[in-house]
Amino acid sequence: MKIPYKLVILFSLIISFSLIITSIFVIQYVEFAVIDSGVLEMKNTVTIKQQQIQTLHERSSEDLVFALQNPLFVEYFDLPETKAGNVYDEEGVLQFSEKQIEIKNKLEQWIYHFQDKFQVDETCLIDASGQEHARLVLTKLASSEDLDSNERTSPFFEPSLKTSHDQVHIQYPYISSDTDRWVFAYSSPIVLGNGEKPAFFHFEMPLSIFQDLVDVDTGRMYVIDPQGFLIADSQYDFSYNDSINPSQFFPSTNLISNFTDIFELVRDGISNNNDVLSYPKNGDTNYVVYAPMPNFGWILAYEKPSSLLLSGDTNLSELNMIIWIVALVVTSGGIVAVVLVSKRISQPITRLADWANKQDVSNLQKIPMESDDEIGDVTKAMNSMIDKIAINEAQISKQLEDLQDLDIKKDEFASMITHELKSPLASILGWCSALKKNEMLGELTSQQINAIEKISNNSKDLKKLIEDLLDAQTLNLGKMKFNYDKINTNEMVNETINDFKNISEHKKIQFINSTKEKNLIIKSDKIRLKQVLNNLIYNAIDFVSENTGKIEINVQRKDSEIIFYVKDNGVGIPLEKQKDLFKRFYQLDMSHSREHGGTGLGLSICKGILDGLGGKIWIQSDLIRGTTFYFTISKEKEIEDFSN
Repeated sequence: MKIPYKLVILFSLIISFSLIITSIFVIQYVEFAVIDSGVLEMKNTVTIKQQQIQTLHERSSEDLVFALQNPLFVEYFDLPETKAGNVYDEEGVLQFSEKQIEIKNKLEQWIYHFQDKFQVDETCLIDASGQEHARLVLTKLASSEDLDSNERTSPFFEPSLKTSHDQVHIQYPYISSDTDRWVFAYSSPIVLGNGEKPAFFHFEMPLSIFQDLVDVDTGRMYVIDPQGFLIADSQYDFSYNDSINPSQFFPSTNLISNFTDIFELVRDGISNNNDVLSYPKNGDTNYVVYAPMPNFGWILAYEKPSSLLLSGDTNLSELNMIIWIVALVVTSGGIVAVVLVSKRISQPITRLADWANKQDVSNLQKIPMESDDEIGDVTKAMNSMIDKIAINEAQISKQLEDLQDLDIKKDEFASMITHELKSPLASILGWCSALKKNEMLGELTSQQINAIEKISNNSKDLKKLIEDLLDAQTLNLGKMKFNYDKINTNEMVNETINDFKNISEHKKIQFINSTKEKNLIIKSDKIRLKQVLNNLIYNAIDFVSENTGKIEINVQRKDSEIIFYVKDNGVGIPLEKQKDLFKRFYQLDMSHSREHGGTGLGLSICKGILDGLGGKIWIQSDLIRGTTFYFTISKEKEIEDFSN
């Protein structure tokens, strides 16, 4: 049946118009998707910067509190002559007794080594009257004549003495009178045994640290204080040596936009639990991702215009061009074809459609059709698109290979760094052992022994964490080696239980070896198998109760495998969380206040070791009756005759 000529033209026009409208919507959708992806990348950048700033704060706070644990601070301010009050000569210079000078010299050496390890401009020791007792500016110790007796006017003086024991006060930026540079400060009080706070320890850090932290490759990152001032800005040149007040030195957020109150928008967004906003600027739409910095009372913000989010995406431009070219070519070709002859055009269109339908999307082939008309143009356009897809696939494949190489190099680097961390830890543990044996300092007090024990125990925990990281990286790189030898499984279980004797006696946890076959011999890597058992037992200890805890270990033959299990009567693991247990860094509880610690590497290391030994591992858990971890070793590794 012959289709009416005018009807064919009408249908062609309708289809062409629909294609153009669809192209417009597709382009808009792709633009929105690219912008959403760019905003997500901005959020990731803000999160990383936020973590860096938090790490800076935590390290500074912990180091200050740690420094104050030096007993010399308390000893100095507990001296009768120190408690009696400051003594000055005729020229107003603070005078020190011989005992004060002796302790003060030791303190100054301690302060010098403390400051040398961190990016600190100045360190001060100031008493409750406002008198400095020690000051180190950059690398220079102040003489008695240079010590200031009127620090009570300093902005950090009163808050520092009001701060609780083992807490820190963070001082808003100010000009340092000694370095003439903008700084922010940390301070914490010295507390005597009776609770008196006779002085505080204080150090200043250059504000330029924050300017370095907000440095980004694209866009603009800045820090806003509660008054609407820019504390740091990646696109503003701060002259940190200018001795002027904050309202004159720090620019307002109006520097970002004269027409939009960024400060109000960001503050309202945080109040409403939002972390992104957009506003018009210079004919474009600017996107701002922000996050609070609660320790400083500031806000970290990252801003990019939509044009910048879109400009770097060449694939979007190519897609827009291809969509418009195909739409225009198909529209023009359809109209001209109908005008010339519907029958002559319909046949090649049908052939073109057949070829398109037969295409394998995983292996696109060029269409073998040649003609000088519009159908030929469509065919060329489609073949050109196929060529571009092939080129893009090759580029993507190359990028994936590069990423895999980069991932391997990253793991190798992480493995090297983790390995290097073990050496200083071994030295720390060695010194702790020597100190406990009274080889260095003679007879130690119970308080000193307790401190050394804490250092030793924490170092051992850190050593275990580093060893887990090293094993995880070794497994990830496929470089873990196994040493096979004959193993009496019953003896190995007894050895493992004996290794936990101290923990068992301390927490009154019952260990049971329920293995019935006492001479079951296998050929495997004993060290790695004990590592698996140790990790599973540590997990069990973490979840059982003291006094009533019970942990059972068993080895038995089953079909073509040797099966081990570690069973406990502790708190079970919910079913919905069991599927992720063997993933790296997985924690049952990801909160900061979680009850059960660890790196989340132990079970993933167990799985990696057993994969390497040709075995497998799984879990059965009940919230009431406890948890059992099973793992297997192939029976091919079993040795029937131990005497051979």
